Amino acid sequence: MPAARDDSAPRSPEEAIELVARRLGAWSPGEERCPLELAVGRGLAAAVLADRDQPAFDHSAMDGYAVRLRDLRAGGVTLPVAVEARIGARPPTLPEGAAARIATGAPIPTGAELVLRREDVEEVTGRAPHDVAAITIPTDLAARARAGEHLRRRGENARAGSVVLEAGELLDGAAIGALASVGEVHPRVRRRLRAAILTTGDEVVPPQEVPSDFEIRDGNGPALAALLGSRRWIEVAERRRVRDEVDLLGESIAAAISTCDLLVVTGGVSVGHRDPTREAIERAGGEVLFHRLPQRPGRPMLAALAAAGARKVPVFGLPGNPLSALVTTRRVVIPTIAAAAGIRIAASRQVEVAAAAPVDPIPLWWHRLARLDRAGRAELLDVRSSGDLVAGARSDGFLEVPPHERPSPGARYAFFPWDG
Repeated sequence: MPAARDDSAPRSPEEAIELVARRLGAWSPGEERCPLELAVGRGLAAAVLADRDQPAFDHSAMDGYAVRLRDLRAGGVTLPVAVEARIGARPPTLPEGAAARIATGAPIPTGAELVLRREDVEEVTGRAPHDVAAITIPTDLAARARAGEHLRRRGENARAGSVVLEAGELLDGAAIGALASVGEVHPRVRRRLRAAILTTGDEVVPPQEVPSDFEIRDGNGPALAALLGSRRWIEVAERRRVRDEVDLLGESIAAAISTCDLLVVTGGVSVGHRDPTREAIERAGGEVLFHRLPQRPGRPMLAALAAAGARKVPVFGLPGNPLSALVTTRRVVIPTIAAAAGIRIAASRQVEVAAAAPVDPIPLWWHRLARLDRAGRAELLDVRSSGDLVAGARSDGFLEVPPHERPSPGARYAFFPWDG
């Protein structure tokens, strides 16, 4: 395969993501209804609206006593406790010149304007041990009290009919709680993306086998299945090993394209005479969008689009070196398909470098494995090669260092966690 072939030449991983996502267009695997208890990690397919005001009524934000402001301003600092506002019950009416005992979450009594925290007043006990007959309010507290203190107003979080969650949001615990609070117990979610992983290599044997002196166990297949499958919006539907033969690989690629939404092929993607992946993808009808990215590791990766009827299937060819395959999947493949499918993910965050070995900069986007310390800073790891899975196992993810930059302590870079 001629080394000079260049199909688009994105100048960065971000440009590669934008290119493939743009060519995929409005790409979606469809949607389905999902029980709320199974929806965590799924992408929301349609916006969810509040079915009523949130909160639905004025209520107390504290345990304490609901009062009128003018009763405090009248000069009196002792008020009898006349009524109690209970959680889940209709609120009482607050008599003039009195206080209402109230718990957090209980509705505000009619006529009350603010809540005094229990710890800020002195309680005068009644006949029963837990009975409070009156409260004494410090003069300075009475002087500085303002209407609305320690109240939560009806609709302050969301009004009925307003958007609670936008389409595309990944449903985490907080989002599940919001859905439950508006009665959305069978939300519409994106159907899980069916991913296929093909591992190539004549030298590769299954992990459970004992390799010969010149064979290696397949680490890429399980690693990529774990990396993709840990995202609950992705289902790894197929994982196979294929020999480095163009015809056999092309048939396997065509079969995977016919049944899956996404195909990842590892190995055979460079330009050597035993690298059949590009040719096999093209034989299966794939249109190569780019081949090579200015990055380390993972420079030889390619991306293509194939058609399966009316469907477009993205196909990624990744290097066979384990760290190259992991980094390119995490940095390019996952953000690309999320963007195309309309699923919003936090691809990276900014992290400060805590320690860095003195290395020369390179003219590529450099993905440096790192481990986070207790302060959340990145300690760059000493990596021997892109086949160093031992270093990969010790890392929490990788920093992306722009071309010609030398990372130094205190510098900040985008950090891509494996599990993010």
